Amino acid sequence: MRQNATYPCGRHYGQFRLPLFLLLLSYLLVGSQTFAQGRFVKGKVSDAKSNGLPGVSIIIKGSNNGTTTDANGDYSLAVPSAEAVLTYSYIGFDPQSIAVGNQTVINVLLAENTAQLNEVIVTALGIKKEARTVGYTAQEIGGDQLTKAREPNPINGLTGKIAGLTVSPSAELLGRPQLILRGNSDLLFVVDGVPINSDTWNVSADDIETYTVLKGPNAAALYGFRGQNGAILVTTKKGTKDKRKVAVEFNSSTMFDPGYLAIPERQSEYGFGSNYQYAYANNLYDVGNPNRRANIWGPRFEGQNVPQYDSPIDPATGIRQGTPWVARGANNFRDFMQTGMLSNNNIAISSSGEKYDLRMSISNNYQKGMVPNTRLNVTNFNLSTGINFTERLKFDGSLNMSLQNSPNIPQSSSGPESETYIFQVYGSSSWSVNDMRDYYKAPLGVPGVQQYYAEYGRGNNPYFVAYEWLYEHRKTDIYGYARLNYKINDFLNLSARTQVTTWNQLRSEKVPYSAITYKIPDLRLGDYREDRRNLFENNTDLLLTFNKQVSKDFHVSAVLGGNARTFNYNSSWATTDFLIVPGVYDFSNSKNPVQAYNWRSDMSVLSAYATTDLTYKNFVTLGLTGRFDKLSTLPAANRTIFYPSAALSTVVTDYLKLPEAISFLKLRASYADVKGGNTMSTIGSAYQQVTGNSVSTLLGYGTEVTTAYDGPSYVNQNTYTISKPYNNLPAAGFTSSLANPNLQSFNVESYEYGFDAKFLRNRLSLDVTHFSSINGPQIFPLPVASSSGYSSQIANAVTTQKRGWEISLTGSVLKNPNGLNWDVLANWSTYKETLKSIYGNETSIYLAGPNHVFTVGDRLDGYYSYNYLRSPDGQIIQSSTGTPLTRPTGTNTLQFMGYTNPDYVWALNNKFSYKGFNFSFQFDGRVGGVIRDQVYAYALNAGNQVETVQGDLGAARLKEWQSTALGTTSPTAAYVGPGVMVASGSVKFDANGNISNMSELQFAPNNKAVTVQTYVQGIYNSGIEEPYMVSKTYGKLREVILGYTFTGTMLPRFIKAANVSFVGRNLLYFAQRKDFDLDQYAQGYSASTQNTLKNPSLQSATTRRLGFNINLTF
Repeated sequence: MRQNATYPCGRHYGQFRLPLFLLLLSYLLVGSQTFAQGRFVKGKVSDAKSNGLPGVSIIIKGSNNGTTTDANGDYSLAVPSAEAVLTYSYIGFDPQSIAVGNQTVINVLLAENTAQLNEVIVTALGIKKEARTVGYTAQEIGGDQLTKAREPNPINGLTGKIAGLTVSPSAELLGRPQLILRGNSDLLFVVDGVPINSDTWNVSADDIETYTVLKGPNAAALYGFRGQNGAILVTTKKGTKDKRKVAVEFNSSTMFDPGYLAIPERQSEYGFGSNYQYAYANNLYDVGNPNRRANIWGPRFEGQNVPQYDSPIDPATGIRQGTPWVARGANNFRDFMQTGMLSNNNIAISSSGEKYDLRMSISNNYQKGMVPNTRLNVTNFNLSTGINFTERLKFDGSLNMSLQNSPNIPQSSSGPESETYIFQVYGSSSWSVNDMRDYYKAPLGVPGVQQYYAEYGRGNNPYFVAYEWLYEHRKTDIYGYARLNYKINDFLNLSARTQVTTWNQLRSEKVPYSAITYKIPDLRLGDYREDRRNLFENNTDLLLTFNKQVSKDFHVSAVLGGNARTFNYNSSWATTDFLIVPGVYDFSNSKNPVQAYNWRSDMSVLSAYATTDLTYKNFVTLGLTGRFDKLSTLPAANRTIFYPSAALSTVVTDYLKLPEAISFLKLRASYADVKGGNTMSTIGSAYQQVTGNSVSTLLGYGTEVTTAYDGPSYVNQNTYTISKPYNNLPAAGFTSSLANPNLQSFNVESYEYGFDAKFLRNRLSLDVTHFSSINGPQIFPLPVASSSGYSSQIANAVTTQKRGWEISLTGSVLKNPNGLNWDVLANWSTYKETLKSIYGNETSIYLAGPNHVFTVGDRLDGYYSYNYLRSPDGQIIQSSTGTPLTRPTGTNTLQFMGYTNPDYVWALNNKFSYKGFNFSFQFDGRVGGVIRDQVYAYALNAGNQVETVQGDLGAARLKEWQSTALGTTSPTAAYVGPGVMVASGSVKFDANGNISNMSELQFAPNNKAVTVQTYVQGIYNSGIEEPYMVSKTYGKLREVILGYTFTGTMLPRFIKAANVSFVGRNLLYFAQRKDFDLDQYAQGYSASTQNTLKNPSLQSATTRRLGFNINLTF
């Protein structure tokens, strides 16, 4: 039929068929391209209520092209082809992707994202609950947020990220961070639902899925007395759900300490000596007085000849000749210290199948200290598994092992073994640390017997300390659990779990011959010590869980359980009493009888507990808990304790119509009544437990090493204490504190209320909490008549009240899946603790720690000491000797210097991301509070502080030096202290140490000149602390992270994901004085010790830390 067709073009059509076809094809191709380039898709984006959504991001998938909706939710967008896919995203809503196809109008309905509203958190006993049903305060943070800007101890990464939790990182190698939650430092750590009794070094940051902080007893009441102050729950990672069945993750971080954040500034104009005089002599500063200090009040460095440690000796006369006196050691501290390094490496293998999951991980944390010959190795091994034997019977368990090892832990106490003490307090520029590298240099040095040093009084050669005076540390932690879970039916489960925590620790100290120790008598014959500690704890519990929608409106979740806890701890501390043979560190080498002390404790706790959550229509939840404990640590009549708690939460937005800006609002309130178990959270050496004294009282130096304990306290026991033999005869003493057979556990009654709100379609979240607790009556030694043979009796005597606020604000300032994102987290908290009542209706009581008599209603964190006496117009009153007039000594004459706790704590964290890039930084700090600047006080008294060569002090010091004929004569006093002196009248004092006859006195400007050394040391020796007090207000640029995530075609096929980050920590520091790090002194008053931080210990210099982190997933 086709061949018979006729065409308009006749027979000539065939000649043009191919050109015409090509023309038509060209037209179609060009036309289609023109259509594609000009094709637009338009539409409207609405919510479930048909309201237009403004600002919705619309992106062509796989490109950077896109647009946003206008104020009515309308949009128009050019698309390249029918194959294009449009992605619609908006904060608070689930994103949606739609293929364009042939559509020219695409209207989209976005569904609200309820994932945030139905967030699940881990609570006490490892029970998971919807956050909307929880009536107390708990805050969660992902473990991945703490693995980039690393800290040696992973818990330090929580700094500033949890409202109400203050973390004070230690600058010391293996230093324990101080954690303060609502003013309490005794916190419970729980790993995978089971309490652990060890330090925070034994969990690798790479193994942590989440941290959940249960704030206070309201949240942690189910843990009984162990949860009286709150708990930190650690949930570790489990086996992968990856489709490939096996996943491998490698994380490596390396950081360096290139500089110092807080370091004292020392003068380098004057050297060793006193009253501008100095001449080297071996043992110059001994002179039979072990307390004599090597002052830096000596001659000025002007190149004059002065006999020094390396000056030549005239062979004919045996007299040391003078050599030029110059500041050759101005940079001693920096020349001695080395660049510290922190290296973390972790590899984890995880796998899963239909009936199992498995994860194995090994981590190594290596830290090279800034002090030469100091380092720390921490290796953590983690194994977790889960097995489904049947659909009803399941097993899960974990095993963790941690190995800590250090050949030498540097010390930072106020003692001769401390590099901080050697350099920052009494480190003169008179000598060069580079001359001290050969610390047995002849002829003054003798290998193994006598060190070589610039002076032999109060200090040691720093290299000698670093390489010969060794503090070795070894510790092994093992903990884990095994659990069987049987699903009885759809709403009833039975689980049985047993858990073990055990660790053993050995610390030894090798003191070499010729080391100055401050020991009395200080024969400098060396010593050897061992401190051994072992702990074992087992917890076995049985839990029956009920979870059911019992009716249309009511849901019930309940747990009934019991726990048996057994605890055993033993320790020993032993020391030689000088060595016979140098360098032989063994107890058999003791010159005098070995002093050895042993101490042990045991405890058992039987518990039963129940908790239930009753939810009505998913918007009102009432939670009730109760726990009974029977403890062996309390008198028989009071051993059974009951802990109740109640919590109520309601999601208001589920049943009330609120302004559209409020997306979610939950109100909550809770109550808890928790008792104490007469236990201690930490413990010192066996020597301390047996004698009641710190090891420093025996040795003359050092600090007590504390370890995690959470075992029984024997404060309510009539015990003997053993002291050092007297005249080679054993010595012992009976306790001066009378036990109380009716002693009860102290009480913590806690109230809490607040709200959780989300605004602007969940773009902004605000959590606000107010808490109040009544603590007591706390266990306290009440004074008794000396005729009883005792000084005090243990009693429930002091009740305090604590009130505070916590605010956490999170927000997504910018949210664009294919563009710029900006998230903000801000935390703020404050609290105050006051004296509420005293035993026997007394209105005041003396607390030995703060050394003050407190009256009911007083804040307990007050700092009381001596300040300057001032005239009516505020000028310092100088005495007739030219130094400040002092008050009579006594408890009542101490003056209020300020509060030691901060007014509030704050933190601000910003996170930005753009495509594969991410950038974040965090500022945090504290405002308010006072503290004594100990290193400033020491160095000022020694003449080493830079202020002694500046201003009026510096001018007078120079003038006095010029009057000594280059240190050959006594100086002419040139310093006149600021203020006035009494010109007429005699000063009288009242009982509180204040001038009682001020109106009778006449004052005149002070004109009494004294030497600068006399004035400065006179203030120190008088006990006046005003010039040493500083504000605790500070701010830090805590961390900065810049990273990039590689995905897809950027990577080899065998690498699933990769992230590289450049990080920094402690980059900026803002404070009144920058000679020490205020961050390390978080707590002013401690309720557990009833003590105020008055004289903080010295500290190693805090460093800036820079490095990089690499994360690979295979």
